[in-house]
Amino acid sequence: MSAEIKAVGIIKSYLGDKSSIGVEAGRTVRETMRALNIPSEMVALVLVNDQPQSKDYVVQEGDTIKLLAVVGGG
Repeated sequence: MSAEIKAVGIIKSYLGDKSSIGVEAGRTVRETMRALNIPSEMVALVLVNDQPQSKDYVVQEGDTIKLLAVVGGG
């Protein structure tokens, strides 16, 4: 079973500078982020199939997950 993670902004660096990678379904988004060494506090918003979800969402086969980083500035 597989799904796809798309990273936006600085989070791309955790995917080896790829814009997306395939991931195993059946894990939570949080577990998947941990496996990819993406710090949870860096992710401000999780979108699954373009709908907001929590990091505890269980990834399903065919899902497209977008991770959006915290943005700072001043």
